[in-house]
Amino acid sequence: MFTHYSRFSYLFFILLGFSHSLFADVFKWVDENKMTHYSERAPLDPGQEFELIKGPLPPAVDPAIAQKEVDTLIEKLEGSYEENETKRETAKKEQAKLAKKAEYCETSRHNLSQYQNNPGRRMLDENGNVIEPNEEQRQQKIADIQQEIDKYCN
Repeated sequence: MFTHYSRFSYLFFILLGFSHSLFADVFKWVDENKMTHYSERAPLDPGQEFELIKGPLPPAVDPAIAQKEVDTLIEKLEGSYEENETKRETAKKEQAKLAKKAEYCETSRHNLSQYQNNPGRRMLDENGNVIEPNEEQRQQKIADIQQEIDKYCN
């Protein structure tokens, strides 16, 4: 049990040391033989002129993304990641279902207003032909759409 955590801590410190060297400052100088040197340390000769090249700044991290990654790692270590991932997927599917239902309701309400406000609106018959409905067919279509809105959208 302890060796499992110690392996992670060793790995953490190794990666921490490696990442520190990625962002280290570099010293550049030219010696008496006109050779250019680059080093992480300043030249040993105190009279030697050198140029300090600043390392790049580490990339900015969005705190919300970092927190999400930490939470995911904790869940994986605790063994609850799969369970929570299932819950997240279920919630995502439910949200998509609600969005689809809202879109359907919006379309149905738009169609209802079109049938109510445009008496000359054309319809498709059962064979797919465009027809101009009579008033009875139009009122029936309005009633059908209203019934669907009442059933699914309220």
